[in-house]
Amino acid sequence: MRQEIIQRAADFLQTELRKTVGFTDRTERMVEYRIEHSFRVAKIAREIAKGEGFDEERMYVAALLHDIGYTVQYESAEDASRHGRVGAEIARPFFKELGYTDAEVEEMCYGIAIHVDDTSDFSGERTPFALTVGDADNIDRFDAYRIYEGLEFMKFSEMPLAEQIAFTDKRISKLKQFREYPYGTKTADKMWHEKVDFQLEYFNRLKNQLESSSIASV
Repeated sequence: MRQEIIQRAADFLQTELRKTVGFTDRTERMVEYRIEHSFRVAKIAREIAKGEGFDEERMYVAALLHDIGYTVQYESAEDASRHGRVGAEIARPFFKELGYTDAEVEEMCYGIAIHVDDTSDFSGERTPFALTVGDADNIDRFDAYRIYEGLEFMKFSEMPLAEQIAFTDKRISKLKQFREYPYGTKTADKMWHEKVDFQLEYFNRLKNQLESSSIASV
């Protein structure tokens, strides 16, 4: 990968997202989290590219800017589901500035456009490269940090014991369903199974410990 290209993409991401603090409802910490998430997704995408023989630089750059659509204020969570399509529009001229061909740019933009809801407002092909943008995003969302973040968001530590057990039971059931989700490449599929299996092990252990936390377990 060309370091100057990676640096330009990183600078573009950070500069554009940090501009949103103040004129949108996003706090500085929310924006920094989005940047951190983007770097993790880019790293995952590069690992997939390496395993599949894709252009690693182009894959890294596309994944790094997958959430650039968050530079726009959205009216609701439903409205925010179009941030992939908005992001593709924002990223397209920047990708061209980096010197990628029209075909390369369109494949990168299509991957960004469909990564949220599998919908694009322009024609494109669901190539394994394009699908990897969304695959890498999903894989990051099922890693270790998201366990902590999810439990904190749900105020898990404040729940009564019975509610905690019910929560973990429901989570385990959902994870078993998520495990069967199809991915665009064998490399992504393997990484996905590793992440989901990690979460299944964690929540099964957590549930077992919680169920041992009252006289009912005797």
